[in-house]
Amino acid sequence: MKYEMIYFDLDNTILDFDKSEEYALKSVFEYLNIRYDESYIEIYRPINEKWWKLFSEGKYRKEVIVVERFREFFEKIGVFNLNFNEVAQVYLKGLSSVAFFIEGAEDFLGKLKEKGFRMAAITNGVESVQQKRAKIARLDRFFEFVLTSEKVGKPKPEPDIFFYAEKLSNVPLSRSIYIGDNIETDYEGAKKAKLDFILFDPKNKFEDNIKKVSNYKELYRMLVH
Repeated sequence: MKYEMIYFDLDNTILDFDKSEEYALKSVFEYLNIRYDESYIEIYRPINEKWWKLFSEGKYRKEVIVVERFREFFEKIGVFNLNFNEVAQVYLKGLSSVAFFIEGAEDFLGKLKEKGFRMAAITNGVESVQQKRAKIARLDRFFEFVLTSEKVGKPKPEPDIFFYAEKLSNVPLSRSIYIGDNIETDYEGAKKAKLDFILFDPKNKFEDNIKKVSNYKELYRMLVH
């Protein structure tokens, strides 16, 4: 067995974050009693990505970005004078209440588990949200732990979260691998930690100069053979 420990990013690598995100955004509009338009999710996503990027760059704390993304979003769609702290809480509650596997992910993890691989998750998400979603998806069937950047105190691409995981698993990073969908946080973080990495890129968004796969069958073959 080439690797003793396999680490996965969660959102859009194992869990379908886009689906959960839209559910949570709709729950905010329901709470505010404002009609939801299908176009809103496409307006919200780039704003959310921008704020999480600022977080990963260390420019804002998580407590700031989870609120300010909504201020920017609602101002963009022409809704003002909301309590954005309250909106953020409603959204996070909605996000915490659902978890959807990407198609094929559950079977894929089950096969790796049967092969005797040790696995865990390393994610930049909010601690309370990710742990609740992990429980809903029963990720403890596969993963020894779900480690968030909030718990560690620094987000990916800072390497601290990988060093923390190394202590938890007691497996050297030299005998471990990380799989994620994001170049800026997952790949750069793994590189800083000198950890082998595979990019999960089903939509073929990125160039081929990184070891990558487009589906779980390819990923399984790469890990097992």
